[in-house]
This record gives sequence, structure tokens and C-alpha cells, in this order.
Amino acid sequence: MASLHSSLRTSGSNLARFLILSLGLVLAVLSGCASAPQAPAFTGTGVVLSIGETQQADSTKGMVGAIGGALVGGWLGSQVGGGTGQVIATTAGSVAGSMAGGSMASKASAQTVWRVSVRFEDGIDRGFTVTQQPNYRPGDRVLVSNGAISPLR
Repeated sequence: MASLHSSLRTSGSNLARFLILSLGLVLAVLSGCASAPQAPAFTGTGVVLSIGETQQADSTKGMVGAIGGALVGGWLGSQVGGGTGQVIATTAGSVAGSMAGGSMASKASAQTVWRVSVRFEDGIDRGFTVTQQPNYRPGDRVLVSNGAISPLR
């Protein structure tokens, strides 16, 4: 009976360590995900300088994948060894799981966007990201209104 009690106490201690490490990792990930301030809305006319197609990951899904990966990796790491080695394995599992989970989730949720550079009448070049395939080309005159770009014909 004493060995069962000792075993349960050790198991509970390992779970507590795992949860504390996981919580710390989740807080570290979340603190790095503060949203950037939005640029003020802009309206004006100009000429399209360039259009580039790229992939943009969904940061929310990447964060969920990172947290899930950290929890699974930490749990797997907590199953290895004992004492300090177990703490190290749990930490390493959490970090590796977070990186793998975040990467996989970001790639799976990526969407195609277009980066459009426009030179306005005031001589300033401004860049915009649009989610719809542009119906204008470099050299075309456009109207930009609150981030929406439409050709002037």
C-alpha cells in the first residue's frame, strides 16, 4: 500500500511539473503574438508599380497548433526517465512539439494573397495586401479606398 501511495505521489508530481512547464510555454507563445497596430485607412489615386503573389499563414491556427504540439510533446517527454532528466525531456518535448505543431498548422492554413505596390500622386509608394486576385496590372491607374483597390478606366 505504501508503494502505491508513493507511486501516486510521484505521478502527481510529474503531472504538476508538466502542467507548469506547459503553461509557461503557452504564456511565452501568447506573449509573442501581440497584434500589430493597424495602419490608418488611406484613400487616393495612383499607378500600380508591382504585384506579387505569396502565401500568408493564419497566425491563429498556427498558435493553436503550437499550443497543442507543446502539450503533446511535453506529455511524451514526461514519460521518459525520472528526476532532472524527466524535467529536461518534458521541456525539450514541449519546445519541439510547439515548433512542429505551429509549423504544420500554419502551412495547412496558408492562403494566397497579393502584395500590391502603388505610387500615389503625392509621390509616395504604399504597399497593400489583397485577398482577391487583382483585375489590374503594373502601369494601370487605380483608386485605393480603405485598402480596396479598383482600376480607373
